[in-house]
Amino acid sequence: MAAIQELSELTDSLRHDETSNNSRRPSTFLNVVALGNVGSGKSAELNSLIGHIVLPTGENVATIAPVVVHLQRDTSLSSKSIIVQIDDKSQQVSVSCLVSVLHAPPLMLVDLPGLDHHIMDKSTVSEYVEHNDAILVVIVPAAQALEIESSRALKLAKERRRSSFLPFIGTRIVGVISKIDQAASDQKAIAAVEALLLNKGPTKAQDIPWVALIGQSVTTTTLKSRSSGSENYFETAWRAESESLKSILTGAPPSKLGRMALVDALAQQIQNRMKLRVPNL
Repeated sequence: MAAIQELSELTDSLRHDETSNNSRRPSTFLNVVALGNVGSGKSAELNSLIGHIVLPTGENVATIAPVVVHLQRDTSLSSKSIIVQIDDKSQQVSVSCLVSVLHAPPLMLVDLPGLDHHIMDKSTVSEYVEHNDAILVVIVPAAQALEIESSRALKLAKERRRSSFLPFIGTRIVGVISKIDQAASDQKAIAAVEALLLNKGPTKAQDIPWVALIGQSVTTTTLKSRSSGSENYFETAWRAESESLKSILTGAPPSKLGRMALVDALAQQIQNRMKLRVPNL
């Protein structure tokens, strides 16, 4: 939980500073936009950040409109509680949710439809990734790691990697290799994943911090732990994911494996921006 607590303190400090200084510009680097094709695991990975099943996932389930989830930490809740408020249920426009949970970094998460979905167009993507400094999370299934250079999500993010607000801090991309368990028997794919995690992959992907996640299995583990009555079901699920990843990616650094690795990567991106945006914080 230390990584989430640190990220929470960072974001709380920034918001306090903005409030006290009447900042007119919103902290868009507290926004996380998930980019990937249909079925890449975007919704599942965002659910893993939230710690609850808020976004629909599973076979034959696809995000058909942008979903914006505002995370709000509420320490008055029990560890098993979650409050979800839906502001707009229309499928014609983006759906906005306010989620109050005990364990979650206070961020705004944006789940876009798959980039290969017929409803996606440049204007939809631009609305969420251009003219701001939101963190772009590129999600690619492990089975496609060998073809990472042809990833449309990676290409789009690289084209927009520079922030118009904070142009001097380099990339704002975090890479996620999802569904590691589904590619466990493909030695070439696993080798490609390990190369990415070691920053030894293709040149176009070497300047990006990559982490590996299992995805939907984490949600399943969480629910099983919850049903068994464990009060530490979050820690149980994340530990189980980490151990599973270590057994599959034996040549990868442990610090790049699991949900905490993703939180750490997001926290590092936010810290980099805060040092320039609020140097005295």
